[in-house]
Amino acid sequence: MAAKKKKSTSRAKRSRKSTRKQHRLTFWIIGGIVLLILFAFLSGNKSLITLYSLYETRRELIEQKEQLQKENEQLLKEIERLKHDLNYLEKVARENYNLKRDDEEVYQVVPKKKE
Repeated sequence: MAAKKKKSTSRAKRSRKSTRKQHRLTFWIIGGIVLLILFAFLSGNKSLITLYSLYETRRELIEQKEQLQKENEQLLKEIERLKHDLNYLEKVARENYNLKRDDEEVYQVVPKKKE
């Protein structure tokens, strides 16, 4: 009877060892798959890093587009004002282009130099 117990215990040890090997193998296979998936997500043209960078670039371009649209609207309003408001046109011409009327004299004021 003692011999039978030894055989059954050695079979149990063998089956435990084989299940441990199976568990280790399964663990390494799953770990390898996880590493491959992580590598795929973090490298290449469609990696998470690249996608995030493209998202940030897109967001910046949308903000720039909105800014340019506002500026364009202001410039269109100014064009309309220059076309229809002669007083404004005269003011801009005097300030920006140093123009004067025929009957006017322009005096240039030069500040004194500090000595």
